[in-house]
Amino acid sequence: MYEDIEFSRRDLFHMVWAQPVLAIAKEIGISDVALSKACRKAGIPLPGRGYWASVKGGRRVSEPKLPGLKPGQADLVRFRVLQNPPNRVLWDAPQPVAPIAVPEKLQKPHRLVAELQAAAKEAREDKGVLVLNYAKVLRVRTSARCLPRSARLLDALLKQFESRGYSFRIGDRYVETEVVLNEGAIPFRLDEQTKQTPPPEPAPARRKGTPAYEPWRPAYVLKGTGNFTLEFGKYSLQGCRRTWKDRPGLPLEAQLHEVMEAIPTWEATLRHARLEREEEEARSAEAEKRRVNKARAEEVLRRQRALFVENVRSWERAERLRRFVAAVVSSTGPTEEVMTWMAWANAQIKALDPLERSLKDVLNLAVELEDYYSGPSPWEKPNKDWWG
Repeated sequence: MYEDIEFSRRDLFHMVWAQPVLAIAKEIGISDVALSKACRKAGIPLPGRGYWASVKGGRRVSEPKLPGLKPGQADLVRFRVLQNPPNRVLWDAPQPVAPIAVPEKLQKPHRLVAELQAAAKEAREDKGVLVLNYAKVLRVRTSARCLPRSARLLDALLKQFESRGYSFRIGDRYVETEVVLNEGAIPFRLDEQTKQTPPPEPAPARRKGTPAYEPWRPAYVLKGTGNFTLEFGKYSLQGCRRTWKDRPGLPLEAQLHEVMEAIPTWEATLRHARLEREEEEARSAEAEKRRVNKARAEEVLRRQRALFVENVRSWERAERLRRFVAAVVSSTGPTEEVMTWMAWANAQIKALDPLERSLKDVLNLAVELEDYYSGPSPWEKPNKDWWG
């Protein structure tokens, strides 16, 4: 059965610039060629060759704007796909959220914002941003000049999240600030972009006519630009919008409501990842159970064979001893001394011969394995027996 899936041009534009077309096409359930053709038809620009390699290498690559609609172009992009194909995340249509007002002056700041401001008073700048301990304060890279604006942005953002029942935690994993959603926690960060600027001029010479002494002069220094990037779930949110940037004529303050609109898509992505993870864990647990059962059955068979071989060897030794006793008696005659020795020898043979000792034990195939046994150790050499 087939069904139609629709995306707005803006949503699809953000998706193709958030991750490679091949990954998005796999989640939707179409080919990357079909997705690229649909984007070109809708006037949606696509990342060029080498874009994702540059992003992975840490280079800052500019993202274009979404052009306006041309005559004959629709605002919705429709795909006809199989119902519920694997690896596809079904998102609900985002619910509109009213623009969020960010005050010009911070009043009654959030507790985490107040802690950030207190820590920033004693922090020094390095490479254009304040050096902060992200195990104790919010994950913010900002210059001292732009600290008030970043504090106002975070204060509005944190209060909006908490008004919807979400919470925050700091420094639990990898020194990250995380927002705790219904389906799990995702890291987020606010980063001020930096740029290379010429270094300051050296200090003037102390004496007139003598050159200024400067043992080392950097080629450039980094300074904050005042432009911020807000990023959520760098590795856990794939296929949905998770990054907002300051743009000409559209600062982050005017985009905070879009963050709130994206929460349902984050929940759907995390739910899909959780279900996939649980399925994989169930498959792994079932495979491990089969492996352990097989290893225990092989160990039972190995011990049964070992006991079988040991009984054969004991019986063969007992037969050799019987022949030896018979040879001694035939060569000496049945004297009293020989008969005493023969009685002692037969008792030893009976103790050795499994058929004489206990035939029930010979026929018993029951083997009790230790409860903890789950297979041989990786470094343990396989035991060789008569069966190879």
